[in-house]
Amino acid sequence: MKLVMMIADTAYATAVEQLLEECGVPGFTEIPSVLGRGATGKKFGSRAFPGSSTMYLAALDEHCMAPLQEKLKALRDTHGPEGGLKAYTMNTEELL
Repeated sequence: MKLVMMIADTAYATAVEQLLEECGVPGFTEIPSVLGRGATGKKFGSRAFPGSSTMYLAALDEHCMAPLQEKLKALRDTHGPEGGLKAYTMNTEELL
């Protein structure tokens, strides 16, 4: 099982959620208004550094990974680097 962490500019949150549904992701956690600094610049929700990101976490079986990765790449290519879409995976085991 893999834990997938996806971070996207909040403006693209609806597109990410639609993608998760299309991929049949059974469930996910959404953390809205994530602040920080990355390749697309600073996002601190302030006048000086406006904007924020949204983080999604989903624990998925290996067979779900390829379709999700393909759709995430297509979404990133559609919105370009300014969309700030990043995705990471981590090995995980269910504890409870």
